[in-house]
Order: sequence, then C-alpha cells, then structure tokens
Amino acid sequence: MLDVQNLSVEYKIQGGVLRAVDGVSFTLKRAESLGIVGESGCGKSTIAKALLQLLPKNGKISGGHVFFDGDDLVGKSAEEIRKMRQKRIALVSQSAMNSLNPVHTVGKQIIEAIRCHSRMSVKEAYARAVEVFSMVGLEEKRLRSFPHQLSGGMKQRAIIAMALSLEPDIIIADEPTTALDVVVQGRILQRIQKIHKEISSSMIFITHDISVVSEVCETIMVMYGGRVMEIADTDSFFRAPYHPYSLGLQNAFPSITEIGREELVSIPGSPPNLSEPQEGCRFHVRCPFATETCRIQEPPLEKVRDDHYSACWYNDKVESFRREAGKRDTWESVRKRIEEQILREDAHEEIEHEEIKGAGR
Repeated sequence: MLDVQNLSVEYKIQGGVLRAVDGVSFTLKRAESLGIVGESGCGKSTIAKALLQLLPKNGKISGGHVFFDGDDLVGKSAEEIRKMRQKRIALVSQSAMNSLNPVHTVGKQIIEAIRCHSRMSVKEAYARAVEVFSMVGLEEKRLRSFPHQLSGGMKQRAIIAMALSLEPDIIIADEPTTALDVVVQGRILQRIQKIHKEISSSMIFITHDISVVSEVCETIMVMYGGRVMEIADTDSFFRAPYHPYSLGLQNAFPSITEIGREELVSIPGSPPNLSEPQEGCRFHVRCPFATETCRIQEPPLEKVRDDHYSACWYNDKVESFRREAGKRDTWESVRKRIEEQILREDAHEEIEHEEIKGAGR
C-alpha cells in the first residue's frame, strides 16, 4: 500500500536548515496498523505532513520517494495531492477538534467534505454522515450541533468521522487523543480499533505514548533525532527490544504486571539539535553503551529477526544490554557523564570570555 524510501524533510530556519526527517524508510501493508513513536521533535508529525504535502512554507521534501499503490507522490502537483486527501489518504491531526469552524454545524462541515471529493447529493452525503457518526458512537442529532455545543471527546470523534466518511485506503492519526482525559482517550482508542477492523483501512498512528501503540498497532517504528531506530511487530518489540533507546523507553513507562518493580527510570539528556550537523548514531550522547564507533559512524538499519530491524552497531550484544538497561545505575552513569560535559563546556566558554575581555583591555 505504502512504500517510503529514504525520505528526508528540511525546514528553513533563521541561520540555516533543520533536517527534521533524515533518510527514513518503511512500508505499510493493506489493512496494517503502524505505530510511529518517539519524543517531541523526532520527526514523526513531519512524516505525516510530508506524505500529504501539508508542510509549512519553510518546509520541503529534500530527498527520497513515497510510493502509494506504486505511484510516487513526491513530485506530484498540489492539485493532484489535494484530490487524494480525504478520499484515499485521510489525516486526523493533533488537536484536530479545534479545526472545526465555529459558525457552521458539524454536520454541514462533514457533508461539505464528503461532497468536495465525491459526486454524492446532499441527501446521500447526509446519510453517509449519519453512518460514520454511528461508527464513532455519536447520535444523528449531533450533526445539527455547533462545535461549542460538543465536548472535547465528541469533537474529536466528529473529526475522526469526517476522516472516515469516504472510507480512505490509509488513515493517518497524528496524536488524536493528546488533548483528552484518559477515560475519553480509552473510549476513542477502542473506537479507532473497531473502525480499523470494520473498514479494513491501513492506519498510521503517530504518538509519543508507547503504551497507546501497544493497544492499537500491529507494527511499531521507533524514531529518534529524525532517524529510525527500530522497527518490529508490536509483540516482538515489547517482548524483546533491541535498540538501547528502546530499552530506555521501556524503563520509562509503568507496568501493572511487574510487581515490586522500582520507580520509573528516565533517559538522561536531551534529543540532538537537528539544525546542527549530526555525526555517528543520533543516540550516542545519551546511550550508556556507546563507543567511539558510535560517535563517528552512523549505524545502518539491519535485520535482527524476522520482521525486526534495529539501527545499532552492537545488536549482537543485546542480551547484556537488556540486563544492564534495567538498572538505575546504568542510566545514572550517563547522567553524570552529560553533567561533566556541560561543566567542561561552561568552563571553556568562561575561559574564552576572559581571553576576549583581556584582549580588549
């Protein structure tokens, strides 16, 4: 259904270029659900916008290909892509519930979206709107409501209904439950799972919450610093992750099955600044197992098991990594190393500042 090859996306910023996505490749089969996870700024939302050419004016696809049913979307005109949106690829974006027009009823907006991409009459489009509202658990009378008359959860479900209205081949859900409380979030995730199975659309689910992916996706792709760190089927990933970043992520979310587990362990440090040139593995600064090779050479995404890929130079040492990654001291050593580096940089800057002041005198 979808074959993304070496996709790179850049943003022009003051003083240079920020490469938000750098050589990302993945595939999406028919009726498959793929979860893309990672920290804020890792490039996951940029991928969604790039697929549909919805990048802001300062953004552009700088390399790679996006094959949709064998047809390369990169290079297609804005009008060609516009005709595909909603009808063949639908997007539910972050805080999409705030995108509803406050002066028109929700039903009118959904009917307009349906008729814009089909030859349905108003009556047929209304019947379809009633149908998709039922799928997301909303009553027909809510079509006559204005956005301010609906709760946050209802508005989000209305947006999901709009995305489903033309039964697209692919649904891209970008953080669709971020602004909702956990109870409403749970209900919407259940609806998404149910609908995904009913209409057999492929789905890309983008989130920073790895536990959400465990519920709704068959395959998981972990991103960091604009690159893919690991791709695996969800069961395999949670049972036996390979990449050190994935091992760190597992320590950072709670488990209700591991009785007596210690308090959560976070990954020290911050993601890389993608406006600066990157060398080696993107994760090496925060990785407790990094070597000089990791600092100077970027590892390729390699097959480690059936349908399981990891971008690490030391995939063969994963058993020892898993044992060590569960210990707090392992990550505390990284914290100390980062703090020492910051102190050295501060001291160096202070010396440079004093030298400049001396030269001025």
